[in-house]
Amino acid sequence: MKVLLVAYAYSPYRGSEPGFGWSVSWSLAGTHEVWVLTHPHDKPSIERYLAEHPRPNLHVVFVAPPMPRILGNDLYGFGLRVRFVAWQRAALATARRLHSVHQFDVAHHLTWGTLSAPPLLWKLGIPFIWGPIGGGQKSPKAFRGYFGNVWIGELARNARLSIATRLPAMRSAVLSSDMILATNPETVEVLRSAGGKSVRLYLDSGIRDEFLAAAPPVRNANSEFVILWAGHLDLRKALPLALEAMASVRKLPVRLLVAGDGPLRHNWERYASQLGIQDRVEFLGPVKWELMFALYREVDAFLFTSLRDSFGSVMLEAMSQGLPIITLSHQGAGAHVPSEAGIKVPVTTPRETVAGLAEAIRDLLYSPEKRSNMGSTGWEFARSHTWTRRAAYMIELYEQMSSPSKRSAGFEVFGASNQA
Repeated sequence: MKVLLVAYAYSPYRGSEPGFGWSVSWSLAGTHEVWVLTHPHDKPSIERYLAEHPRPNLHVVFVAPPMPRILGNDLYGFGLRVRFVAWQRAALATARRLHSVHQFDVAHHLTWGTLSAPPLLWKLGIPFIWGPIGGGQKSPKAFRGYFGNVWIGELARNARLSIATRLPAMRSAVLSSDMILATNPETVEVLRSAGGKSVRLYLDSGIRDEFLAAAPPVRNANSEFVILWAGHLDLRKALPLALEAMASVRKLPVRLLVAGDGPLRHNWERYASQLGIQDRVEFLGPVKWELMFALYREVDAFLFTSLRDSFGSVMLEAMSQGLPIITLSHQGAGAHVPSEAGIKVPVTTPRETVAGLAEAIRDLLYSPEKRSNMGSTGWEFARSHTWTRRAAYMIELYEQMSSPSKRSAGFEVFGASNQA
């Protein structure tokens, strides 16, 4: 089978969407011919990796349309939306030229996966899959105090979302997609309301086989119960929820490690001091992705507090190392984290949610057997989400899309309702 992938964000050395696009294409190329259209932002590292690790079936094509100087030509930053729209148009033109030569069986828009910029690859006229995409989730209004002045931006985002599905470009993409994969229930609902004929819940995170622990690690009893929080230090990740929960348990032998960096690091370090927990919280700064797995094995639990997120690949990484999860019971985390693998705290009011997080910490502190059982369940979940397993699933999905007889038979998509 010949597969054409669009992966604007794409890199063998990064996590999140760039790592997702890379891992999908690399795994698929083990058994099928794969072409990837991507931005040249990471071209040197991609070419270096492929020179060191040849993959004959993987063909990477760099698309770099000319940009006005004021917009620059970087992957992120100012003018992002304008650049991405221009890039997609150039990618479609490239796809048409390649298709005239190679006659692809399936086209798939992988990254970026967002409702704010619908794909164009459906115009190729072959079976087309869009996703996984997020963007349908909204920050809970009761927590607007955690966003400060940025809450105005959240309101503007919600307003854009309310009209997005009515825009011609969005409706054309939704109605022309043979299947759409969405990362959370909120996005599923938005796409179905826009007329999507086959929208399924799908977890967009995976684990490289070599990073999955061979068995749930056995953790020795420590004098302190150590919790890890990891992510970019921005407002929607809501680290203050974790800090306030820690303040509620400051008299207990609990310590919080914060891995990550961002514009709010110094603000939140000061906030930890104001809460009187500076001796209970350690800010580690940025930790290289390949070193994170050693860090997961050194702690006792993982805490995820994002107020707006599709899922959070760090949770799957933590589960792959047998860690119990404490998270919020909403959006992607609420849908995908197995109930037996962690404690999911209801998102109601800030006071109640912080109290719930604190109670979850106390519960796991005094229940080592519960921690172990949750860690084992999480490890089993992660084992079913290695990139090898997910690639096999994706191949089956492509075969269904390219075969009318298989398509009519129906198919369950790899997500919260089908974790095997």
